[in-house]
Amino acid sequence: MSNYKLSILIPTYNRLDLFKETLNSILPQAQGKPVHIAIVDDGSTEGNYEYALELSKKYPFIEIARHEKNLGVGVARNTLLGLAKGDYLIFFDSDDLLLDRGLEKMLDLIDSEIAEVYVLNTYREKGKKLKFKIFPEDKTEKKLLKAFLEGKFSEALYLVKSDIAKKFSFSSNLRVMEDLPYQGKLILHSKIKIINQPFAIKRDHPQRLRKVSDYYFQNAIDAIEDLFKRLPSEYQCFKPFAYAKTYLDLGKRAYLNSDLAKAKDFLKKAIECYPKIRKDFKYWKLRFKILFKNFLKK
Repeated sequence: MSNYKLSILIPTYNRLDLFKETLNSILPQAQGKPVHIAIVDDGSTEGNYEYALELSKKYPFIEIARHEKNLGVGVARNTLLGLAKGDYLIFFDSDDLLLDRGLEKMLDLIDSEIAEVYVLNTYREKGKKLKFKIFPEDKTEKKLLKAFLEGKFSEALYLVKSDIAKKFSFSSNLRVMEDLPYQGKLILHSKIKIINQPFAIKRDHPQRLRKVSDYYFQNAIDAIEDLFKRLPSEYQCFKPFAYAKTYLDLGKRAYLNSDLAKAKDFLKKAIECYPKIRKDFKYWKLRFKILFKNFLKK
């Protein structure tokens, strides 16, 4: 089939068992549908490329590319953008699980021509439970951007018209939150539709890169800087708020990593960027947790 309506783009790096489960959730739904699957192996050492290559011999709608060494997920995503053949595309992490009828519902959305950017909701796996939170809808572009910066779309998948998605690229320098600038631009698209139905499961497991705190600390702020370099002048007023929310998130991660000094420092930086962050309940919750734990240590 050459006239694909949808390209599913999957970057993969090790975590072979999770990668297999992801593909097993997609392939039964893709057979016989106008769906193209592109996979880029970013220098895996666990046999991801070989496994995907064998699948491509069985399923002609699978296309495989390989980076000989690990170049980072931003570079892998750019390679995938170049491979996309469908009218629309969607990035799928190699540990996500597609829910039953997920592809069917995506194709229905594409056929409806309601929007050029669909923001699809998902379940977030937390321990043994699945969490679902409603995304904000029917807001102005500025309100949507603020909600995005607050993390209210953190579980989203973005189903995007390919000629729009290919106007953007991913930073090769970002290995954490590399999709934030891309998604932030999409949130501001005029023909956008929020779909508050679960299409997939975002899994939680010890191998998730964002749980490696020191690595996350070094890269998260760079992602915010990258985003605002891409936004028009009328949205630059949100930059201090974005920095403060990010420092607040970093403070929480430092606290969970038992680094109270670093957590306290991140809170201080959040206030310096945006003093109104003191009105945020999460700020006070984290501050009291740090004070209490410091008190117990004395």
